[in-house]
Amino acid sequence: LENQEIKGPDGGTIKFNLKLDGEEVVACDTEVGYLHRGFEKMVEQGTWTQCIPYTDRLNYASPLINNFLFAEAVERMLGVTVPERCSYIRVILSEVSRIADHLTCLGMAAAELGAITVGFYTNEARELLYNINQEVTGARLTVTYGRVGGLARDLPPDFADRMGAALTKIRETLSDTEKLLERNRIFIDRMVGVGLMTPEDAVSYGLTGPLLRATGVKRDLRKDDPYMLYDRFDFDVPVGTKGDNFDRFSVRFEEIRQSMRIVEQALRTLPAGPVSIDDHT
Repeated sequence: LENQEIKGPDGGTIKFNLKLDGEEVVACDTEVGYLHRGFEKMVEQGTWTQCIPYTDRLNYASPLINNFLFAEAVERMLGVTVPERCSYIRVILSEVSRIADHLTCLGMAAAELGAITVGFYTNEARELLYNINQEVTGARLTVTYGRVGGLARDLPPDFADRMGAALTKIRETLSDTEKLLERNRIFIDRMVGVGLMTPEDAVSYGLTGPLLRATGVKRDLRKDDPYMLYDRFDFDVPVGTKGDNFDRFSVRFEEIRQSMRIVEQALRTLPAGPVSIDDHT
């Protein structure tokens, strides 16, 4: 039997074309690029604004980033400039999402190595951010908060106070995590020198984000090709030296600190005004 399709978990992010001899798999052709039941095909059947809920599902650990970048791409095609307050809020909530995403990755990576306590710590910190997401957007994961031309609504009145408390807790979590792992022989032995990736291979394979930066490639679109208002904020781009699992862990760890810097700067200078354009045509 040939071409037996078996899809992976989570709606089919990978497809395996298997060749079977009875119950034995004798060959496997792997096709990547399938994500959540065909996002690209599904959005072909809707309008630009109807696509926004689908972007939540691209990465539900940080859905707001996908919301905002899709909206900005459409706005660029339309020649639309959103109000400054909208761009500031997009930056703030994008970095909140980045922190939540990294906390998820770091906590689960540590848990897979047996450091389940770290997973508990990071999940507790992430929960504070999801609570803020819920307060702002009305949902925890499938937020659908971005709009072409702005946002669904403004921030709640107590947003800055809640954000400040959450960042304080996250800094405590990072400190506790460092104490648990930085001298842990088991953690170091299982991470250092494992999963090595050269900068050349990373670029060749099309890696982006922390995976690319962990190899030493200092590539971050927030710096290299700023969108929203990222060119107004002061932050560093962490990079690794070996491209191993430890570097990937460390880069994400430091990126959380940099994201907090961005959020705090944006909150200090957040302008008043509308959060959407006054043109619904």
